Amino acid sequence: MTSKTINSIYFVLTNILVFLLVFLNKENVFFWDTIQLASEHGSFYYNNNFSKLLLPVWLDSGHIPAFGMYLALIWKIFGKSIEVSHLAMLPFAFGIVWQLQILCKRFIPEKFVGIALLLIFIDATLMSQITLVSPDVPLMFFFLWALNSVFSNRKTFIAISVFCLFLTSMRGMMLSVCLVFLDVYVNYGFQKKITKEYILVFLKMAILYFPALLLFIAFSLYHYQEAGWIGYHKDSPWADCFERVDFKGFVRNIAFLGWRIIDFGRIGVWLVFGILFIRYKSLIYKQKKNHTLYYFFIVLLILLPLNMLWAKNLMGNRYLIPIYITFSLVTASILFSDFVERRLRIVLILIWIIIASTGNLWIYPPKIAKGSDATLAHLPYYKLRLSAIKYLDSSGVDFKDVDTFFPNYYPIAEIDLKNDNRSFDNFTIGNNSKYIFYSNIFNVDDEVYDYMLKNYTVLKRFDNNRIYVIIFKLK
Repeated sequence: MTSKTINSIYFVLTNILVFLLVFLNKENVFFWDTIQLASEHGSFYYNNNFSKLLLPVWLDSGHIPAFGMYLALIWKIFGKSIEVSHLAMLPFAFGIVWQLQILCKRFIPEKFVGIALLLIFIDATLMSQITLVSPDVPLMFFFLWALNSVFSNRKTFIAISVFCLFLTSMRGMMLSVCLVFLDVYVNYGFQKKITKEYILVFLKMAILYFPALLLFIAFSLYHYQEAGWIGYHKDSPWADCFERVDFKGFVRNIAFLGWRIIDFGRIGVWLVFGILFIRYKSLIYKQKKNHTLYYFFIVLLILLPLNMLWAKNLMGNRYLIPIYITFSLVTASILFSDFVERRLRIVLILIWIIIASTGNLWIYPPKIAKGSDATLAHLPYYKLRLSAIKYLDSSGVDFKDVDTFFPNYYPIAEIDLKNDNRSFDNFTIGNNSKYIFYSNIFNVDDEVYDYMLKNYTVLKRFDNNRIYVIIFKLK
């Protein structure tokens, strides 16, 4: 078979994987942050027929809520259901594969484009987000589209894709800043001497980003006029996440950043990169066509986490997907270079696939905080949750007597989109509720976890692939 045929097969296989990730999980309820960012935001606009632009303060995260509007529009057209919500992610998920393939064609020899595409795509966190109704799916599509547009210097597409990034979230805006640095480097170059001509060229480039900036300014001014704050405020439900850390906390966050980068199987990509770097360091440096890729990865690594490192709890796994994918592309561009021996390349491909795949099996002990939405390992939780709820109903247990933890304390109507407004309370020490609904996908403070084990006994346990849900009863 020709290289073109092989690449087409890999492209189709990756798209089939995308379809299966969405279709096989289309009945899974809203999970983790998507309960707020998708279900609650979408329901607000759906129920109010888009009559209001700003969300109520208890829902408002400070960024432009375009994702919730998009979901509400889809519900208006096709009906409000979990299945429709998942299928609404398909265009963006397919778009990610499409844009990734274009990126691979830029930096990887033609005969290896297909396998490189698959290797980059199998990142556990990216795949997990695709199984969810997540704003990070369109964010990644717009980011990759903008990245390709910058490399090809397609000015109209740069303007549109960056504008869409501003619609997604604050991180979309940070990514746009990173793209500005790349745009200057690739299409204009940095000059030691700033001339009048260079300034004029730079201003022409800046015009491409002006619509997005104007959108941000207009929304921020309107938001401040109506709500009295921009970004977040001290009474926000997420105010503790934005709490500033001291120098020790800053260093701790840098360590967390390092952990996130190798988490859930990504250590395999770093292992492949390390072996290649040790063996071919001088040859890698001579690859001038890939210097822009290396440069952009460094820019992303420095700038994207900046607004996360100073805060107490903003270092979520999903926030860093652009860094993961860009580094995978960097590694793939080296792995498939002509100077890499065929046998070593095959071994490193196998290492990459095996370790990256096992990332979806990584389940941390209960006392270690983890991003459960960042790995496919969480998937058994949905059926376990339903089994536990059915058990409580069949046992005649009143939900008012049951406490639980994030994200299970939201009303069922917001999690399942069912006509059931019952909800569990959020557990805190001293509540002494009769029952506790607990799962090892939850993040629970050590003190709370120890208190729960000391004062409660296991009433019923549900297990599947090392994920479990336990109904505890007060001793």
